[in-house]
Amino acid sequence: MHTLITGGGSGIGRATALRLAKRSRISIADKSGANAQAVANEIRASGGKADAYEVDVLDGAAVRTVVAKADAVEPIDALFNNAGISVRTEIADISGAEWDLMLDTHARGMFFVAQAVLRNMVPRKKGAIVQTSSDFAVMGVPGMAAYCAAKCAIYSLTKALSLEFVQDGIRVNAIGPGPIDTPILASNRTEAEYRDAVARNETRVPMGRLGKPDEVAAVVDFLLSERASYINGQLIHPNGGTVMW
Repeated sequence: MHTLITGGGSGIGRATALRLAKRSRISIADKSGANAQAVANEIRASGGKADAYEVDVLDGAAVRTVVAKADAVEPIDALFNNAGISVRTEIADISGAEWDLMLDTHARGMFFVAQAVLRNMVPRKKGAIVQTSSDFAVMGVPGMAAYCAAKCAIYSLTKALSLEFVQDGIRVNAIGPGPIDTPILASNRTEAEYRDAVARNETRVPMGRLGKPDEVAAVVDFLLSERASYINGQLIHPNGGTVMW
């Protein structure tokens, strides 16, 4: 088995790469080549097979090149379409450029990766894709309008892909994580702001704590496996009960 993971250099992507490496060759694609290489080295040190690629998912040509290189090493059976960004901006302060970057990175970037991988999966009549959406895709959150819109777009893209390619033996699902303790949560925050964000998130989670990256990785592992062979077009929420959908 060969799995391509975008955004695999940190957080949920890294946790998923390390978990899946127990049963799959892993190709780690990340905007940070150094982060991708570090995760690949971790996998190799544990006896697994991994390759690292530096790519910006907004560059469609670069995405196609990376997918072609990875597929040439070994046919890609599974994709964890995970690269994304998070910016907290009040609606009145969002610039057009910020809005475009958020929507482009998530919706256009995931489209480019899925399109490139599907071109090779379809002739083989087999494959599984999981895309990272969010619980914010189905709930309103003040100060996160662009992020909510982008993650909802991913969910809609997932549903469309799941129906278009189901007859080709390819399943497409999405995950909608709730508050997870990843580097994104701490990004653009001081230490005090990060602690405050953790405390606020813990109060809105019925389980009373943030999720761990590996808890999300376990869901991705399941959805990409044959254990989920009758699950298609769904948004699965590892969120501690925050959103019930």
